Amino acid sequence: MEKLTDRKKRLLQAVVDSYITSAEPISSAAIQQGYMPDVSTATIRSELAGLEEMGYLVKPHVSAGRVPSSKAYRFYVDRLMENVTPEDIDNLEQEGRARIEGVESVVKEAVKVVSDVTNYTSLMVLEGVDDLIVRNVKLVSLGDDTALVVIITDGGVLRDNVISLPAGCEEGYLDSACAIINGSMAGKSIKSIAGGEVVAGVEEFKALFDQIVALLRKYAEGGEVYVEGADKIFAYPEYRDVENVKGFLSVISQKDKLHELTQGDGVEITVKIGAEEGVKNMAVVSARYSLSGRQIGHVGVIGPERMDYKKVIKVLTTLGKLSEAKGKKEDGNG
Repeated sequence: MEKLTDRKKRLLQAVVDSYITSAEPISSAAIQQGYMPDVSTATIRSELAGLEEMGYLVKPHVSAGRVPSSKAYRFYVDRLMENVTPEDIDNLEQEGRARIEGVESVVKEAVKVVSDVTNYTSLMVLEGVDDLIVRNVKLVSLGDDTALVVIITDGGVLRDNVISLPAGCEEGYLDSACAIINGSMAGKSIKSIAGGEVVAGVEEFKALFDQIVALLRKYAEGGEVYVEGADKIFAYPEYRDVENVKGFLSVISQKDKLHELTQGDGVEITVKIGAEEGVKNMAVVSARYSLSGRQIGHVGVIGPERMDYKKVIKVLTTLGKLSEAKGKKEDGNG
């Protein structure tokens, strides 16, 4: 198989960079003017033809210009992409921290930040966390016979859970319930609690206890998927095509498919491109997502093949740093 020369690599990067920005084929004259002034247009045309023969460029229509193929995007990601610099991380970190700090639902806000900053559809796929140890359960009255449950574990804080209270609870009911429920749950793993390993004495508060166990069972099983910014995909010209829209909607509606696409065989960042990865005319970039040093799932971005890979990978890399910092902060406050 013919290897890419340095000039072909430069040319391929120019074509992909341009197409990511414009969604339009680029002419040899524009390549010379904007990227390779030291190379003649005749040579550029010849090299473009060579890249097409090698499968890196394709013509969508007979009269159309050449555009990158899935193979080109894969090579771009694997070999041509610029390294993430400390300056890039710092700039995105300032924007991300302002959005995440002070927000209780870290996971949901993280997905929103990623979508807002990248302008693509983002997703979070959570894993089961049945080995987490429950440290404390707090109940906060919200009025109207409901209470907020805050579950503190050795891996962070599980929040934003609301349960129902028995009608007409007397003053001191929640304090008593907290004492009994903590006596039953504190120091045990989510798995053992969800499996029914508890101590006697919770009968009076069984209605609350059962709701909290149901919440813990949900965390133990994992599998939750959060999607944000699904409508943003329609801003890209590729999705004027009805078949591309159908393909996108099919992918984001399948939890199992999203789990499969975000798995990365232990690597920090995973990039899946095109039909051979099961996402025709799309790409999915994902990263492991951790809190307090414990992986709880994967966060990702789904968009057109001409996605701005550099920016997306920088954002996901930065989010990893922010989630660690957020988890440590909440551990200290808990």
